[in-house]
Amino acid sequence: MNKKSWLTGLFIIILASIAIIARIYYINALMSEVNINEEIYNAAKVSVGTNGLKTVFADGIHIESLYICNLYFAFLIFGNFTVAGVYLNVVYQVLTVLLVFIVLKNLTNRYIGFAGSLILAIFPMYIESLSQVTMFHMMLLLGAMACTIVVLIVRLLFCRHTAKDSREEQQRMSLIPDAVTDQKETEDTTCVLPDTSMKEIHYDDLDKVQYIENPLPVPKRKEHKEMDYAFELTDNDDDYDVKDITGKDYYDIE
Repeated sequence: MNKKSWLTGLFIIILASIAIIARIYYINALMSEVNINEEIYNAAKVSVGTNGLKTVFADGIHIESLYICNLYFAFLIFGNFTVAGVYLNVVYQVLTVLLVFIVLKNLTNRYIGFAGSLILAIFPMYIESLSQVTMFHMMLLLGAMACTIVVLIVRLLFCRHTAKDSREEQQRMSLIPDAVTDQKETEDTTCVLPDTSMKEIHYDDLDKVQYIENPLPVPKRKEHKEMDYAFELTDNDDDYDVKDITGKDYYDIE
């Protein structure tokens, strides 16, 4: 299960919990009386007192027969048509809240769907209508179901159309000739690049270098001087002990 599916499931659980808790609190603490439609009550009572559901569908299958059928099954659980009608309205409202979430999620996104269905789940006037045992809540649920089916069909067709366009685009790209692709690759790879490699310098090429004369003023060149000994040493007198210093100015020799 990916992250989006997990988040959608969490939103559905939160919405269902909030809707159920709010309606149970209203039934136990705030609801003072219940108004049941007299025509529906008599039809449901007759179905119990005679041949059950056969009397309900005696005139054919229609919306009122469907509601009385649901009310009859709820009566088998709670044993009272008034109480059964109230809790049947709770089921209708909770399912309607969830269907509104599905519709808004497919039209926009799951966050807007959660916000819109949450407002419907805690809307005071919608909760207070639980005390009216009529076909209103079932009709609202059927309308939400019809909208959900239409939205899901449209979304499915749109997804198929998008997938078909994507496949056609891939096929169109795969049919491009290889020559065009090769030509494009050749154009991309044959661009002229500067030669940044270091060239090998040969020793023979140094003689061919011609230097230009320096045009800037420079100081006068110093004359090269060579230093030599005052006297030449011989093989017989090649030591450092000079004894005859007549006529010599050796200030450091005593």
